[in-house]
Amino acid sequence: MPLILLIMLIFIDRNETVYVVGFLLLLFFYTGILIARVLYARKMWHAEFGKSNLGRDPSINKMGDLIEKLDKAE
Repeated sequence: MPLILLIMLIFIDRNETVYVVGFLLLLFFYTGILIARVLYARKMWHAEFGKSNLGRDPSINKMGDLIEKLDKAE
């Protein structure tokens, strides 16, 4: 999709209002989809990793300890 938008940006007739409005609507629609996907991924990340108190666990001193705890949790 980004490649199509780039090609359209180069080749559309900027004097035609219909082409410009269509391009902008397509661009805003695609941007909305990307923002929705990022927000959904953020929500899922917090649902998956936000519940446990691994960040407050005093036995975790380095990244390897955290990886071991996450492997045990699965």
